[in-house]
Amino acid sequence: MTRHDVHDVVVVGGGHNGLTAAAYLAKAGLDVVVLEAKDYVGGGVITREVTVPGFHHDLHAIAHIFIQGNPLIRDDELGLLARHGLEYVFPDPSIAVTFPDGDYIAFYRDVTKTAETIARISPRDAENYLRFHEFADGLLDMLMAGLFEPPPPLGAFFGQLDQSEVGQELLRMLMMSYLDVVNEWFESPKVRAALARWVSEILAAPEEGGTGAFLLMMVPVIHRYGLGYAVGGSGSLTRALVRAFEEQGGIIRTSAPVERFTFTGDRATGVVLASGEHVEARRAVVADLNIKQLPGMVDHRFGADWERKVRRIKSVGFALLTGHLALSEAPVFKAGPEVGSAGFQEIAVPLPELMRTFDGLKYGVPISNIPSIAVASAWDPTRAPAGQHTLYLLSYAPLELDRGSWDERKEELFDRVFDTFCGLTTNMSREKVLGRVVDSPTDGERFNASWPNGDPGHFGSQLFQFMGYRPLPNMGYRLPGEGFYLVGPSTHPGSGVTGGARAGAQAVLRDLGFDVAAVMAGP
Repeated sequence: MTRHDVHDVVVVGGGHNGLTAAAYLAKAGLDVVVLEAKDYVGGGVITREVTVPGFHHDLHAIAHIFIQGNPLIRDDELGLLARHGLEYVFPDPSIAVTFPDGDYIAFYRDVTKTAETIARISPRDAENYLRFHEFADGLLDMLMAGLFEPPPPLGAFFGQLDQSEVGQELLRMLMMSYLDVVNEWFESPKVRAALARWVSEILAAPEEGGTGAFLLMMVPVIHRYGLGYAVGGSGSLTRALVRAFEEQGGIIRTSAPVERFTFTGDRATGVVLASGEHVEARRAVVADLNIKQLPGMVDHRFGADWERKVRRIKSVGFALLTGHLALSEAPVFKAGPEVGSAGFQEIAVPLPELMRTFDGLKYGVPISNIPSIAVASAWDPTRAPAGQHTLYLLSYAPLELDRGSWDERKEELFDRVFDTFCGLTTNMSREKVLGRVVDSPTDGERFNASWPNGDPGHFGSQLFQFMGYRPLPNMGYRLPGEGFYLVGPSTHPGSGVTGGARAGAQAVLRDLGFDVAAVMAGP
């Protein structure tokens, strides 16, 4: 054996969550190794020159929003900002939700300024928005703190909420769809459509039950923290995490695919790589994987009932078709410079057309009328040559097409999305594209075995599989084997660039007898 064959902790998977957990565990003084199947780490938080040399594209995750409220960033607990080169820029407005006729809502950090843009569509809803923000912002500290720590048992949490009138209102919203919440608070079909379109980024249709909490969080979060673009691309977060981990003595092994987990009795004691090599863990094994990958990797030792519960976990409602384009110039939006100055443009259509669009996705009908648009190079010039720009153009997509395969149809279907984008601008055309790469849901699944249908969040975030019930009721990051843990999108707080494995790391540290608060304290 080499000296790196045995470690205190083995982390399987080097996505940003695996790296986050590993860095906190190494900060506690543990000997930690990260094993990553690919020849690089980062998972979906990576930046690559995939179109034309000099154009740096975020291949999957691009906007860093919720992580801004994580003590990982807010208190710089791992020194990512102070010592390891991570830097953010914050466009303002963060987001503009725009209609084809030119109406739009611009979400500024200043809630009053945001309400002024709503007033151009509906003065009454401008007032409603201010009232909703006041209500939601009053709950944000509690909701955000709960995202980055192990969640309490859901029953206990519900019982606590049920003790006050405000808590009862929150509990009610948690059980509703986000469209239900929108409809209760707002009147204008366009304002309702704009808010529903924004929240649909969770990959759940507006009428999906158990999603009301997301409107409640997203509105105050965008005003308090804004939308962050990592300077140099999303991969800058990965690089900073690697430096923080290695600063604490952590070891990363790439091109090291794990085939199965090993046990001694009921205790997880390591892994076997595809090469046949054994890597042993003295104290804990942590998996940054999709929980649905685990049954075969543990030789089905957790039993048929556990596997049945894993199989019934519900997927997202739809998938993503994403284009990365190198542009000779920045788009100029017909809706005006305020829309163009936003960090992200999301296209909406009025109700009920928006609902018909989401309904089509259920039946395999591809759509092109409500894309998301980001030109991150407008705020981070390191991403493209001077005067030129990167374009991230995303469309929702069916999990399965009504006809044909994604490999056969992705370019044709993306052309429709691109035509929608061009129609919203005064200057965009195919002649302005220097290069492009299109990724379908099938491509996403090929990219990462943890992403069914290309879903980087692993599965849906409805209430019955969120907070303490994600992925299974009150699992608390602990898998059935002793010393065996799960972090990443399959666990609370779920999908997105959140640094959410901070919560999972706390569960491991607590079980190993560490003073969690002392470890989590700033650098």
